[in-house]
Amino acid sequence: MNTGHDTEPTADAGYGQALPGREALADLSEWVGIASVSSDPDRADDVRRSARWLADTLHRAGCPRAELWGTEGLPAVYGCRPATDPDAPVLLVYSHHDVHAVDPSEWQITPPFSPLRDGERLYGRGASDAKGRSCATSGPWPRTRPSARSPRRP
Repeated sequence: MNTGHDTEPTADAGYGQALPGREALADLSEWVGIASVSSDPDRADDVRRSARWLADTLHRAGCPRAELWGTEGLPAVYGCRPATDPDAPVLLVYSHHDVHAVDPSEWQITPPFSPLRDGERLYGRGASDAKGRSCATSGPWPRTRPSARSPRRP
């Protein structure tokens, strides 16, 4: 059944056991509540707020370099955690923090930017793509030692 929701389980549902579940879910719920629809000019401030939220969260997760990069349009987010081993491989995560436009009338359970937890699922626009995946990727950083070289900015 298509409920109009991103319905994949969030990180606290057993994926990425290193994540502090309640904290990660609270963070993700907060971020899903930001209507970061980049294709809607009226939502440009929300997209900027989403970018700032992500940079701040990366910094709190142990990424000493988390920045907003200005572009011709809306900001990009860059985070870097330098390695302790200069010969270590580089881990690169590439994603987005904006979401596609949505017709709220197609959402039957909750409005798209009003996150709702139902058991091990979090419903809300971006809960699984890509905000949920970004939280799952950045969440384990405080529990791991840096082991990748810092990529250079193009």
